[in-house]
Amino acid sequence: MQVLLLSAFLAAHFIPGLLRGPYLQSATSTSIVIRWRTDVPTDSRVAFGLAAGSLIVHVDSMTLVTEHEVKLTGLQPSTRYYYSIGTSQQVLQGDSDNYFETAPPPGQPGKYRIGVFGDCGNNSINQINVRDNLAGLLGNAYMNAWLLLGDNAYQTGSDAEYQSGFFNVYKQKFLKQSPLYPCPGNHDYANNVQRQVDHAVPYYGIFTVPEAGEAGGTASGTEAFYSFDYGNIHFLSLDSYGKEEGTTRLYDTLGTQVQWIKSDLAANTNKEWIVVYWHHPPFTKGSHNSDTEAELVKIRENFIRILERNGVDLVLCGHSHDYERSKLMKGHYGMESSFDAAVHNVSQSSGRYDGSPDSCPYVKKSPENEGTVYVVTGSAGQLGATQAGYPHDALPMADNQHGGALLLEVEGKRLDAKWIASDGLVRDQFTIVKDANVKTSIGIEKGQSINLSASYVGDYLWSNGETTREITVSPAATTDYYVHDAYACLADSITVEVTNPLPVRLISFSGSFEHGIVALHWQTSEEINAGHFVIERSLDGRHFEPIGEVAAAGDSRETRNYSYRDAGISGKAYYRLVEVDLDGRQETSKIISISTINANDDRLRVQPNPSKGKEIVIQIAELLGNCDLTLSDIGGHLLERRNVFSGKDPLDISFGMRNAGIYIITLVINGESITRKVIVE
Repeated sequence: MQVLLLSAFLAAHFIPGLLRGPYLQSATSTSIVIRWRTDVPTDSRVAFGLAAGSLIVHVDSMTLVTEHEVKLTGLQPSTRYYYSIGTSQQVLQGDSDNYFETAPPPGQPGKYRIGVFGDCGNNSINQINVRDNLAGLLGNAYMNAWLLLGDNAYQTGSDAEYQSGFFNVYKQKFLKQSPLYPCPGNHDYANNVQRQVDHAVPYYGIFTVPEAGEAGGTASGTEAFYSFDYGNIHFLSLDSYGKEEGTTRLYDTLGTQVQWIKSDLAANTNKEWIVVYWHHPPFTKGSHNSDTEAELVKIRENFIRILERNGVDLVLCGHSHDYERSKLMKGHYGMESSFDAAVHNVSQSSGRYDGSPDSCPYVKKSPENEGTVYVVTGSAGQLGATQAGYPHDALPMADNQHGGALLLEVEGKRLDAKWIASDGLVRDQFTIVKDANVKTSIGIEKGQSINLSASYVGDYLWSNGETTREITVSPAATTDYYVHDAYACLADSITVEVTNPLPVRLISFSGSFEHGIVALHWQTSEEINAGHFVIERSLDGRHFEPIGEVAAAGDSRETRNYSYRDAGISGKAYYRLVEVDLDGRQETSKIISISTINANDDRLRVQPNPSKGKEIVIQIAELLGNCDLTLSDIGGHLLERRNVFSGKDPLDISFGMRNAGIYIITLVINGESITRKVIVE
């Protein structure tokens, strides 16, 4: 009996040693995985809550293990949680420094900071300095996630090397506070051809990644490569060294990994930003040479064009132990000597956005979304030699004298990247902005106010002297408003068209689209000397033409309802009312817009959409009879008309090869119109 009591006492008071962690994995907006290692097998407990002193919820695993992995679920998005780790009897770690923030809901814009570390794990002074200076750059700001670009532990990616060169280095802050998303490099595979095939390396036991698509993206079913979302950013983590099914690699475009990449990119065209990262770079003249090393050549020649076709914004790689960065570029797949800045750079700006010459941000326009920035940042630990001709002509912003890491800051449609060096200086930076430099027109009635907002994130100087992103104006007449940034790189122009109120009291004016018909409805509460309403339509929101008339009531103080039906419209249409008095005076209403694209009617299908082969192919459902089919450009200009017959089988029709752009297909069946917007890339 005494022996049993002694054993129970020791079990309750024995404190196991914490050898590794905690570290955060596979985060989503409602869950996260927390891992750690102990020196002896114990059960596992994570306690958590919204305040450091109030960890009121706990999750247990009673299995005795040394490798602890606990998943927390049912969390709230974009929320900071404090936590502790340990056993059912003891807390091993858990104070005010143990916290994490859940991811935001998928697609939600915000301000997010992502750290990027390449070739880091060598337990060097350089690694320590880079770590500390990135922490200094962050200050009190939270790092929402961090990426590893491979060669995370030197020399062979052994468990002991991961402990000394990685976990011991980052345990005080980054590992226990920010979710980590790795990719493997050749050193993680021990530079071993057999390990390329069987993947029997510590890397795969150390990390937990969202291979089932639980963090967004398409499930890969493998820990070697995966994708995830963080707010409005979509990330793909790839494996450029390991083999799939023992045969193919990243540059084998028919292999499993590339087929998954194509599928994932096609399924995530709605994401604001797409960032892809892996170890071996397609362009470099650092400690490796992309003109002479076969695997780098093949990645450049065979693979990256797939990313560019799919609008990838940023490619991050390591392997070369320096820093190299391109401008916004596309279409260069050959040797360095074939690079032509005038041809391959989408922008000749440095992108630094700091007021220096030719430093405006890179501006990408939807839906084309052309251009990719390529970054080699493989000196977060290792720092190596360079090749003859360094830097690579396609990557002119370069530094081989300092180690460093990259910090991405994404806010809405603006992405800033800062390369913080081991000496504490930001030695390179660049900015990408999407869909800025907007010219638009808005209609209001005289006496009304309207909010105007700049299309970009930054600083603002409006033509009326205001300096906030959003302003409220109430012009007495049609007025042009302008806003630009401090460096005159970004500028919007907004015309506010002012119309006098109608002589009638217009309660409402709205429209809807159904079964090929635009139905307009308006309501008045008072009419004085009102003759009739003229209905005007525009396809661009600026140039209107009359399409019909509806008689008014003359004089009335009763609520009256009016309607008008308009057929045969493709794409987006704009409408306004002109009220004409009995004596000929007239006034114009506000403008409304109606979309006539019904994406849910499967009688007209477009596959694929967007069309990347530049051929427009459609399918019309069976048993529709005689149909009228038209192809127009986005401006409404008719390009082709066909009369077709749909019998017992679906009808496949090609409109042939078309230039890149946006097109409208309209199918008319017995007076009913079905429309589709088609994007050709």
